[in-house]
Parts: sequence; structure tokens; C-alpha cells
Amino acid sequence: MKSFMRPIVEQWPLMLAYIVLIGWSSVTKNPIPRWMLIFLHAYMLAAVVTFSKSKVVKALAYIVIYVLFTTEITLEWIFGMNISPNVIMLFVETNARESKEFLESMLDKPQLWQVPLCVAGMIVLNIIVEKNRLRVNQWCKGPKTTKVLRGIAIILLVGGVIFSYNYVKLFLSDEMNEVDEWRSHMRNPDDLVTKVVVSFYDMSIAEKEMSRVITLAEQVEALPQSASNDSLNVIVVIGESYIREHAALYGYPLQTTPFLSNEQKEGRLFVFTDMVSPYNQTTRVIRNLLSCNSLGHHEDWSSAPPFTAIYKKNGYHVTMYDNQKNFDMGFVFAYSLNTYLYHPQIMKACYHETNDSTFEFDGQMVDDYQKRQTPSAKRLVLFHLLGQHVGFEYRYPKNFAYFNEDSLSFRKEPWLTKDMREDIVHYDNATRYNDHVLQQIIGLYDQQNTIVVYLSDHGEEVYDYRENSGRDDWGMGSDPRQVLRWQYMVPFVVWCSDKYAATHPDIIKQLQNATSRPAMLDNVCQLLFHLSDLKTPYYNKTRDVLSSDYVCPKRILNESIDCDSLIKSTE
Repeated sequence: MKSFMRPIVEQWPLMLAYIVLIGWSSVTKNPIPRWMLIFLHAYMLAAVVTFSKSKVVKALAYIVIYVLFTTEITLEWIFGMNISPNVIMLFVETNARESKEFLESMLDKPQLWQVPLCVAGMIVLNIIVEKNRLRVNQWCKGPKTTKVLRGIAIILLVGGVIFSYNYVKLFLSDEMNEVDEWRSHMRNPDDLVTKVVVSFYDMSIAEKEMSRVITLAEQVEALPQSASNDSLNVIVVIGESYIREHAALYGYPLQTTPFLSNEQKEGRLFVFTDMVSPYNQTTRVIRNLLSCNSLGHHEDWSSAPPFTAIYKKNGYHVTMYDNQKNFDMGFVFAYSLNTYLYHPQIMKACYHETNDSTFEFDGQMVDDYQKRQTPSAKRLVLFHLLGQHVGFEYRYPKNFAYFNEDSLSFRKEPWLTKDMREDIVHYDNATRYNDHVLQQIIGLYDQQNTIVVYLSDHGEEVYDYRENSGRDDWGMGSDPRQVLRWQYMVPFVVWCSDKYAATHPDIIKQLQNATSRPAMLDNVCQLLFHLSDLKTPYYNKTRDVLSSDYVCPKRILNESIDCDSLIKSTE
């Protein structure tokens, strides 16, 4: 028997346990490369056990396998989570009291007892397999069996070595964005060991990026400001998954934006028609939206401070109300976003206050803000909504069910099923509710000197031109022009109170002239600086869509797709 086959023949139960318990969450999704990688990993572990000739090493290998397996199924079955950077951070930062509360909450979960039963069952099976190890070993030593096993093993091991280049790509990543992208590709491994490794690697990169941002935020200096806006409310509302084409404001057949449409008619609302999002993932958008960087000028989000720090340093009371603060905390995107928004030093440098609760509906969050708002002459308020996040039927109260399937009589596509139509109706009702939430927000300060900027982080699809709902992660799909239209073209509006308009007629004129200019969300801070007449060295008039000196930088989507080339190809 060739020596390279010894680990397989002698430790096949250990390899089987590793493949099933560690790799089960990975191999079901992209079997060829992932099977080969899992086999290589299992082989390497078996080789260590075989050539160490140590029962202690073998016992430790099994302990690690079962600890990881138990951890993952506990997280998934009881909490709907997975091994991720956020989970590891929660574990590391949890104190004794929180640990006690965590364990008590576990005891209330009916699924809790499924975990030990499953683990015990796997251990029993493992023991049975181990007891039959030598019998199978004898069968494996037959000449024909040996040749077949050797051939299969060589194919799997060579394939595993080849596909291991994916790990090289991972460790060449030096930004959280790149790690997020690596993780999203289905060809890359996603077994439990890889999840742990990637989580710690992601955390190390996050620490470096956050260190740069924190330093920049803390170094922001206060400058003398003009007296023209000694009393001003700057409100930034960040929507979620808003398909621009589903807004009556942009020509949708259903009246999903009655309030905004009326404000436009009254001359208080300015609707931008060529605004794109640089990504279709919330985390990447918001990091670049809040930062004063410009992607079109090859500036990374961590190369500039958040504009919230600039406003705070220059006398504005800054509030962040985020209805996604505790949303889907078990997922990587939640870790990536919250690491940025709620790092203790970032919070100190950027906000005076943040919400401590989240709500079922966005309107409830606005109500809570209204009760708790702090009096201030100059304020910057950021609202991050749940908006039209996936699970459309849960994004609006039942009394906002304005539309039903009969409302979609203009949709004639034969492939639309009843379920698809129901999803579209839910989305449109959520959009109508979003309009109401904006009415609530604007109503807080409509009698004062106020500007409100509303935008969505990205778009979405809900069976708009094909049998698809959701987004194409890290790509543009088979029809980039359509994906651009639905997933990257976003609603962007500026609302000005009558009081603001009366004292800023020049800016009103600039807004009227700018609505058709091409722009991207990463430079929104420049428009905010202009609207609030805030003096800062980070203001660049060539990046300000309202300025006569504005030059739209190259708009690159997902760091590789030339947006304007796609648009020109459709003209």
C-alpha cells in the first residue's frame, strides 16, 4: 500500500466524520471544488493523526470536530445564526452576567434538546464506525479495491490542491470589501473550519481599517462657520432596497408616493433622475456613503472621515436612528456594518446619541425619535430604515395594504404566478408605507429651517422583467443593463422647507438645474456640505452635484462595471 494511502485506509472514520460534520454546510452548494477541498482537509488531519501515532492527537481531532459541529448547529437551530465575525465578537465581549442570561435564554428554546440528541446520535454512529475500522481496512487492501481507491484519492487530492488557490486569494485580500466578496462566491469553501479562519481574518482587517477611520474622525478640526445657517436641521434618510421604478414619483402606474408626489408638485421636492449606487450591498454602500471619499477618484472608504464627525465637530447635534441596528445580527453583513457604525470610538467622534431599540415598523422608530429628540439649534439626523427589505409583507402595517392583485392589471407577463403577484403587491404596499414614513419625518421639522435628503442604499428586483426576486451578488447577471436599472439606479430626492427656500433662493435654483445630472451615492456628503454651507477642507466643489464646477467622476459599479458605458449602450 502506497504510504500516501495510509491516512485514508487507517483513519477513514475520522475523515468521514470531518467531511460530514465540518463540511456538511459547504459541500451541498457547489459540490465539485468544495468536495475536493473538504477531502484534502480531512486527509491532512488524518495524516497528522496517522504519522503522529498518538491517541491523544486523535482524541483532540475528534474534540475539535465535535465542538465546531455542536457550535454551528446550536447557532443555526436555536438562534438562526452561523459562525461569523459578529458571533465571535459577541462571544469574546460577553461578560459573566450576559453569559448567564444567554444560557437562560437557551433553556427557553424548544429546539435546544434537538442539539444534544443530534450530537449524541452522531457520536454513537462514529463509535460504531470506529469499531468496524479494521474490518473495512482489510477490504481496502484488496488489489482491485486498492487501485480504485488510489485513483479516486489522487483525483480528489489533486483537485483539492488546485482549488486551494482560493485561500491564497483570501489572504491576499487587504480590505473587508474583498473578504466579503471572497466569501460570497459559491466556488470558495464555506466549511466550519474555513468560517472560523475567515472570521478571524476578517476581524483583523476590520481592526486595521477602523483604526485608520477612527484616527481621521478624531483629527477633524472645527472651522469658523458662516452665520447664515445658525439654525438648521439636516435630515438624511437612508432607505433600503427601494426599486426606483416602483415609485410613482418616477412614473410607476400605482400611486405609491402620494406625499412625495404632492411635495414635488408644490415645489418643495427635487427629484434626481440619474443617481446610482456603487454597490447593491448595504454594508459597502453605507461605508462609502458616510465617508468623504470618492470611489471615482480611487479613494477607499477608510481614507477619509465620516461626514458625521465633521458635522459634530462643527457644532451640529448629531443623531443616528437605525432600525437595522439589531437586524440579522448573525450574518456577516451585520458585523461589517455595525463594526463601522457602532465602534465605541466612532460613536464618540460621530454622534451625540443613537437609538437603543429597534422596531417592527419604521414609523414606530420615528415616533420614538420624536419623543426622545434633544433640543438643538443645529442638528444632523440620520434615519436608517428597514424600508422594503426582503420580507416585504412584514415591512408595513396591515392598514397600509392599499394594493391587491387586481391593482396589477397592467402586468401582462404570462410567466407571472399568483405567488409572484402577491410578492409584488407586498412590495408596493411597503413602498406606499415608506412614503408615509417620510411624511412623518418631514413633519417633524417642516415649519423650521430644514433640508431632507432621501436615498436608498440600492435597488432590488421583484419579478420586474424576469422570474427573479432579490439581487445578483457581486455581479451584473446575464443582462447588465437590466440589472443596472433595477438594482443600482436608486431614488434620490431633496426636500426643502418653505423657510429654507425663502432664505436660499440661489440653492433652490441650483437644485432645479442639477436634478438630471449623473451622480453616485459616494459623493452625497459634498451635496450636504453645500446645502448646509458647512466649511470643511473635505468639501470639493468638483464633486458637488449642485456646483457649476461639478465634474461627474467615472461611475464604477462593484469596482469593475462602467455604469455610463452601460447607459450609453441602451441609448
